[in-house]
Amino acid sequence: MKEIVNDLVAEQAAVDRLVANLSAEDWAREYRYEPWNIKDSIIHIAFFDEAALKLLGGEATDLMEISAAAEQDEYVRQVKERNEMSPAEALDWWRETRTRLDAALYDKNPKERVPWAPGLPMAAKSLASARLMELWAHSVDIYDALGLPPLVEERITSTLFLSWQARPNAYRINNLPLPDAPPYLELTLPSGRLWTKGEAGAADRIKGAAADWALVAVRRRNWRDTGLTVSGEEARRFADIVQTYAGWADPLPPVGG
Repeated sequence: MKEIVNDLVAEQAAVDRLVANLSAEDWAREYRYEPWNIKDSIIHIAFFDEAALKLLGGEATDLMEISAAAEQDEYVRQVKERNEMSPAEALDWWRETRTRLDAALYDKNPKERVPWAPGLPMAAKSLASARLMELWAHSVDIYDALGLPPLVEERITSTLFLSWQARPNAYRINNLPLPDAPPYLELTLPSGRLWTKGEAGAADRIKGAAADWALVAVRRRNWRDTGLTVSGEEARRFADIVQTYAGWADPLPPVGG
């Protein structure tokens, strides 16, 4: 548990360094297909870190209960106040929230079940991995908005693992049958070490840089725009629908987009 939380803390520190000294103009930079800017990303991450903290503390039964509070006037007031935060205030809120979350996670039993989506509790270690994955995904948006290459460290393995673990859900939300034989993943980490899943003799194969697959798995790149080698019909289908996070099926980014 300490290893994954240390990775989460390291990623938080990297993103903090990225945004800490941005100009007001940079904080307002919009990205992707939604009218989101960099401040929106930090507020979004802080909000869900706070939600995770509440669920760890037993203050809600799942995310839907937290969302249902949106019908209450007090919640609406809080959301409005957060959206009106200055960049400095948003960053301070995230720093305070993530510090409390990291402390809450650090001494947890990694197998302890924590509520998240309705009827889908996850292990505390998986929750830490999910927070790390979502933070990295939104950091990609920030790097893109600033015209910089995303930072990819060895801890990207958490995102790779979730791409594999969430494979059944990716097929389900796209109304596709889950094939018996998954593709073989062979990905090269920044250190040069290989990260693999599946059977090495599988006919369907996905091979390349771990960074490329992670970008595809968080729906920030179309695999055709990467250096990945995707061989076989089922491998191409999986590369089209892979999604590390819960919710509806997000569209595949357009080629060149």
